[in-house]
Amino acid sequence: MTDRNKLDELDRRIAAAQAAREPAPEGESKYQKANLAWQMVIELVAGLLIGLGMGWSLDWLFGTMPIFLATFCILGFIAGVRTMMRTAKRVQDKATQARQD
Repeated sequence: MTDRNKLDELDRRIAAAQAAREPAPEGESKYQKANLAWQMVIELVAGLLIGLGMGWSLDWLFGTMPIFLATFCILGFIAGVRTMMRTAKRVQDKATQARQD
């Protein structure tokens, strides 16, 4: 075997070893999807609870029990939905970017 043949064989063996050690392409696992779902649920519930807390506090402070509670409950729900939608858009943009690459 000539030196050139030996070098070519060595290059092939090195390339094969490197290919075997490369990590598998990263795809979305079921755990990533579950984590995303939980994140969105938590965002919705957090907005709702913050609205409830603020409304109840203002009603307690001013003595107007159901007015602020209902108003801030609705506002908290809207804020939670908007946060969820922002997260969904971010995930969708990330998926679109990955498909384009």
